[in-house]
Amino acid sequence: MVTYEVGIAIQGSCVKNTADIIVKTPLALLGKNGSLIFNSLVIIFLFASVFYIEKEYRLSPVIFIPMFIESTVYALFMGYGLGFVVYKVLFPYALSLHFSKDMWMGIILSVGAGVYEEIVFRLLLITLLYFTLTTLLRIYKPIGAIISIITAALIFTFMHYVGNLSDSFTYTNFTFRFLAGIVLSAIFMFRGLGIAVYTHAIYDVLSVLKPFHV
Repeated sequence: MVTYEVGIAIQGSCVKNTADIIVKTPLALLGKNGSLIFNSLVIIFLFASVFYIEKEYRLSPVIFIPMFIESTVYALFMGYGLGFVVYKVLFPYALSLHFSKDMWMGIILSVGAGVYEEIVFRLLLITLLYFTLTTLLRIYKPIGAIISIITAALIFTFMHYVGNLSDSFTYTNFTFRFLAGIVLSAIFMFRGLGIAVYTHAIYDVLSVLKPFHV
């Protein structure tokens, strides 16, 4: 998050991640300090979480190494595994996804996507959907989880066609992002927000540095 915010500030760019805009637009009501307030709250939450985990489970910094490795494996699966399914099996004559040619801005937006999109579409949206389905509507929990994952993946996918960073709709990029949304949603539900954030960011950064060719 810090990398993303600093990068956007240094670039002096008004181009931002769509989920970032979704999160921060309501904060505009708080004035020019809205973003600062939001980021401060997130940082406080993260420190509180770390403090709690440290108190209960004796958290070690070493834990981030296997988290990074696990996330990298998931990111490579998204790039090569899902890429193979979409671009070799389902749509063999379609062109693969490509990111912005501005590598620095691409990396900045990749980090932003990893943080803000996972906060919006996984932490907030899936949590809300799952709570509504299983607690309020009393739907069987596995069914509620499946519905939450698919719904969040669909909304996540459609949001890529909204705003100044929107893509042109094609069946291939829609299918790829929908499947990626399912994978990230499942990772969030079964492995947690941290792994989902790392996976998303690592996949996007790798796509910028060396686009996946499948």
